[in-house]
Amino acid sequence: MPIVLSVFLWGCVNSIYDAPETTCTEDGLKANATFSEIKQLYKGEVIRIKKDLVVEGYVISSDKAGNFYGTLHLQDRPEHPEDGFQIDVDVRDYHLFYPVGKKILIRLKGLYLGKSGGAIKAGGVFTYGGSAPSVGRLPASQVNEHIFVSCDPPEEIVPEVATPEALNDTMVNTLVRLNGMEVAPEHICQPYAIAEESGTDRILRNCEDQEIILQNSGYADFQSRILPEGNGTVTGVLGKSDDNYQLTIRDTSDLKLADERCGGLVYSCDSTGANVTVAYIRKMYKGRTLDVPGNMKIRATVISDRSYKNIDAFSAVVQDSTAGIICEFTSTHQLNIGDKVELSLLNTVLEEKNGLLYVGNISPENVISSESGPRPEPEKILLSGDLAAYENELVRIEGVQFEIPGLTYSGTRILTDCRETLKLFTREKAVFAGETVSSKQGNITGIVFKNDDEYRLRIRNPNDVRFTEAYEDCLGGTNLMITEYVEGSGYNKYMEVYNAADVDIDLSGYMLVRDYNGDGDFERYVMELSGHIASGEIAVYANPRAEIFQGEIRDTHGNAIGYNGDDQVVLMKNGIIIDHIGIPGENWGADKTLRRKTDIARPSSAYDENEWEIYPQDDVSGLGIR
Repeated sequence: MPIVLSVFLWGCVNSIYDAPETTCTEDGLKANATFSEIKQLYKGEVIRIKKDLVVEGYVISSDKAGNFYGTLHLQDRPEHPEDGFQIDVDVRDYHLFYPVGKKILIRLKGLYLGKSGGAIKAGGVFTYGGSAPSVGRLPASQVNEHIFVSCDPPEEIVPEVATPEALNDTMVNTLVRLNGMEVAPEHICQPYAIAEESGTDRILRNCEDQEIILQNSGYADFQSRILPEGNGTVTGVLGKSDDNYQLTIRDTSDLKLADERCGGLVYSCDSTGANVTVAYIRKMYKGRTLDVPGNMKIRATVISDRSYKNIDAFSAVVQDSTAGIICEFTSTHQLNIGDKVELSLLNTVLEEKNGLLYVGNISPENVISSESGPRPEPEKILLSGDLAAYENELVRIEGVQFEIPGLTYSGTRILTDCRETLKLFTREKAVFAGETVSSKQGNITGIVFKNDDEYRLRIRNPNDVRFTEAYEDCLGGTNLMITEYVEGSGYNKYMEVYNAADVDIDLSGYMLVRDYNGDGDFERYVMELSGHIASGEIAVYANPRAEIFQGEIRDTHGNAIGYNGDDQVVLMKNGIIIDHIGIPGENWGADKTLRRKTDIARPSSAYDENEWEIYPQDDVSGLGIR
């Protein structure tokens, strides 16, 4: 017990004592154990080594810049080490006696072996308040009894090159080098460490989003220096805390970050002007809400149009040459389409809503400057293009038309080029929501956004739709058509489909679909058709609980054929509407049977009530007959 108390008094003081004079002292001492063998002695509790065991290794740490404090780190080889080791010593300026690359030998008899974080280490021992003993620094008066300097000249220590993903426990307490690393956006423009904090964690990340902790001391000589902004290499002693690996550099020369950052993104810590791109802000988001670090400013162009109200009054979409993002203010804003805005992100948050990335909690005072200017040119893309690459950006698509002409903009409408489709969404509160969509073909400009895990398009105002060419018949002629609609009492719902073509038709890819209360969403209630239908043949489909029709039923479906008079019904092929019956927002088909006039021989993607004859409810006398 007296020994424990004595070491405690040396090991817990705040200052490190002057090192005793150390010269070449190996005196024929030879290593008789490896680091690995010593580590195997540790069984979960601090032990005192009683055997005369000697290990040797090469110094890889240095306390010259103050980032190491009383911890001496060794590895077993100058290059490609198999293991590393740590001994804590009460020695000030140990780099003068144990320089990097110098081989030293450690006589372990009488030292204590324990574990701190994820690393096993040797040293003295101390207890606190009756707690279990812990390994601490070896008192300066005992250093010469245990640490001996080899007479060999220092070796060059070659760091082991790795990636954050490839690190493993055998590399702890060895010198490693990671390439292609950069300071994470949340720590850009921050000092290496917080003053007088024993350890400050900074995140380094590579272009594959692999991370490692860079730990710096608040007492290091370089504590107040700002972290470098570029990409490059970091060299340091690998440590482990809990389950996380971390690097500790000897001095700032171990951090060589002067190359271009991932993706060519630019960041500056200059206090004036914009210092970060929109793409940089987007890259900061890692799946959870993030407080945007201070001193970040963007300069971008407003691409949304608040005056037409197809975006809420608190939001604006901005875009620079790298990307776009939604800005959500704490109150209504005065930013107009085309404005060049410089925006401070102080006290804002980065968050995701409905699959879209927002900079939120923006105060109107965060708008540093705003001036009108030319509107950015939209990126021309294909309807089949990767919309995810253009989230919150302005795009233009050519050669498209509305799948169903004659409807209003309000809600979800389908754009098509007769091969692919894309949904266009318009808010009910938009100024133009009640206007009728064009019945021609042309190009459309809009902002790419995401809703229900699906990318869609949102126009800013009707001027974004420039359809001047003739509408194209995507079907290339006559196809299947709906010829009877029965909205009978109870579950007596029937739908008749007729093949007006002069060839048999494979029904694969065809669907009967209805929306809900005329909302235009033709994805919810779907009945996939199957089999074949011969030329001139009629197929009757019914609700499974319908009972008044005694003829042949091809198939039943409770959802798609479960309409109530205000639901629109469409016949689709491969996602394209072929035939359409119903009027959005009206109770157009309740309690009646509609039978298509026999002189109508082609389907229509736009409902025309003049093509239909009206019969009383539950009249099924015409089903299966043409």
